[in-house]
Amino acid sequence: MCCTPSNPEPRWFFPFALILALLWMGTGTVFAVPRNDPGPVEVSAYLSHQTIHPGQSFRIAVVAEIKPGFHINSHQPTEGFLVPTTVEFDTSDTLVFSAISYPRPQLKSLSFSNGKLALYEGEVSFLAQGMVKQNTPKSALSVSGTLRFQACDDKACLMPQQVTFSVPLKVVETTEPVVLTASPVFQQNTTLSSQEKRAETLLKQGLVYAVVAFFVFGLALNLTPCVYPVIPMTVAFFSSQGGEKKRKTFVLGLYYVFGIAVVFSILGLISGLAGRQWGFLFQNPWFVIGITVIILAMAASMFGAFEIRVPAVLMQYGGKSRAGAIGALVMGLTVGAVIAPCAAGIIVGLIGLVAKSGMVAKATLLFFVMGLGLGLPYLLLAIFSGLLSRLPKSGMWMVWVRKLLGFLLIGVALSFLVPQGEQVPDQQGFYLGVLAMFAGVFLGFLDSAEGFGQGFKRIRAVFGALLILTGILFVHQSLRAQTMPIDWISYAGESLEDLHRGKKPVLIDFYADWCAACRALDRKTFADARVATLAKNFVMVRTDLSRYNSAGEALRKRFNVSGLPTVVIIRADGTLAQDLRTVGFVGASDMVKRMKAALADRSRGASPAH
Repeated sequence: MCCTPSNPEPRWFFPFALILALLWMGTGTVFAVPRNDPGPVEVSAYLSHQTIHPGQSFRIAVVAEIKPGFHINSHQPTEGFLVPTTVEFDTSDTLVFSAISYPRPQLKSLSFSNGKLALYEGEVSFLAQGMVKQNTPKSALSVSGTLRFQACDDKACLMPQQVTFSVPLKVVETTEPVVLTASPVFQQNTTLSSQEKRAETLLKQGLVYAVVAFFVFGLALNLTPCVYPVIPMTVAFFSSQGGEKKRKTFVLGLYYVFGIAVVFSILGLISGLAGRQWGFLFQNPWFVIGITVIILAMAASMFGAFEIRVPAVLMQYGGKSRAGAIGALVMGLTVGAVIAPCAAGIIVGLIGLVAKSGMVAKATLLFFVMGLGLGLPYLLLAIFSGLLSRLPKSGMWMVWVRKLLGFLLIGVALSFLVPQGEQVPDQQGFYLGVLAMFAGVFLGFLDSAEGFGQGFKRIRAVFGALLILTGILFVHQSLRAQTMPIDWISYAGESLEDLHRGKKPVLIDFYADWCAACRALDRKTFADARVATLAKNFVMVRTDLSRYNSAGEALRKRFNVSGLPTVVIIRADGTLAQDLRTVGFVGASDMVKRMKAALADRSRGASPAH
């Protein structure tokens, strides 16, 4: 009865549906999904020109707008299994393209990550240079290509996607004017992504606090015993140059302090530039352990384990008088170079912290300010040379300050080490290994107490080397530590009836190698001893979607899986436990509750699984 000729609905519905279909097809050249559901990433493309002459160059920007709460992987992910974001332009006989400029990613820790991941969030632009070939006739061209990416949130990843884009470009005769595009995407600084600019804005909002802190750090450097002897040498230099003319002494002092600040700003510049790569190095636990041991060694020097002394040659060189402003500047550069290694205990920790941010301009500025803080007392002493006699003598107060700085360095070392330790399966072995490595360095090579004979020094060096080796083995084993394994069944198209034939519930894990959350679920949740014990009462099935396979794709569609990881549980009676389904990363305790619920209740909330 529903399809009899008397029913008029099909007469108007068909052309209406046809129009809707044509409209949907019209949007397919720019978006991979319909506009009413653009997904977490919308892609647009812009050209710097509307019309162009043959032989001219143009710029193209592919802009991805990522919804809040989502991210896509960078062009070069920190983990090899992650799907990189790439842009490819369609080949053409009339157009050529340069290499694509990818924005610098953010380094961010997620709930499932073993360390910081290189991500794009918010709005990011991928830039390239194009050129119309010289002999191209007057015509209407289309600049097109594909953006490939994988969108994830803090717990799950969607399937990898590709979105095509196409932008018209008109080639005109050389007698006709060239029309440029007024798009703001070409008017902004293209070396940074919009997210990096937002990060810069936030940093500038807190820049006053950072400047004050680094200025205070610079002042504090003057309290270290290694720096303290430089003060009399400085005052002697100014006394010989300026005589009793306070103005001349003040000008020389400014050059002198500027020289010190320049040396420190170079340290900041190097640390900031290195930060672009150090951010990735900090994902390597061995690199973090090395930095930690160095900072702890510097802390040990603050407690009197050994002394970092100013080399006598540099002291003699720095103490030579030089006339004029240039001489004062050279003197400041020399003293800055002398002080830097002496204050390495503090500077190393600060360089590490700044380098992890990767902000070059800020690092340079902050270390310049630190140099100013270090040089301020010298400027005052240069003006008021008589204050030298009023300075407090070296004594126990300096020893106390030195130990205070040592504790601060221990805190810096822990700030590097603890985040790594939290990701290690065997944390006890990890921390014992680091302790053994530091003990080996300290006891074998750093302890400079008097009274050691040459024979004992050799024995302690061997002992220290053995301790370091033992620590390396401990850390190596802790990083490779494995808990109770799960006997996974790789799904290859079996029927679900056959899988739970033994009256056991079935747990299906939808997994992919390129899914960071999937790997975290495997490493943290399924590796937990409680989960592995309960897994013996389940049929544990893993559906690997790393590459397309018809069996896995059919099962994914059957259970309507759109994001990974997804865990589906089928009770022993063959009913789907819809309330126990998980999408994204879940912790071991949560998984234990769901598995126990599946074992305890075989009738609650059931819907047929097949």
